[in-house]
Amino acid sequence: MHQALVERADLIESRAAAVLDQAVLAGEPWTQTLGAAPRGSAAAAWHQSGCTVAAYRDRYDITGAKPLGAAPETTAQRLDADRAFVALRAVQRLAEYRHAFDARTRIPSESLHLPADIRF
Repeated sequence: MHQALVERADLIESRAAAVLDQAVLAGEPWTQTLGAAPRGSAAAAWHQSGCTVAAYRDRYDITGAKPLGAAPETTAQRLDADRAFVALRAVQRLAEYRHAFDARTRIPSESLHLPADIRF
């Protein structure tokens, strides 16, 4: 049972990554709200949060330009939308920091409210 759950999680994560990567490459309007992916160790955090938004869009068949679509219709969707909203804000913050500071500047992670292992 554990192995089946692990395999399912891997498939879901792979699907979300494919949806995100394809949308970014196609220049879909909703991806503009994510901002540009940072370089370095922050890139993985940006991609993971972007995958959460992409998975939400995929699960609820959202096709419009708004990253999270219309208001949620069910309690389950509302909970998923809350998680997607948090991920959307995280990906936007990572993209903003990429533009706000150049690579030569080292900002203490605690002042950016990011995990200590993320550096620009």
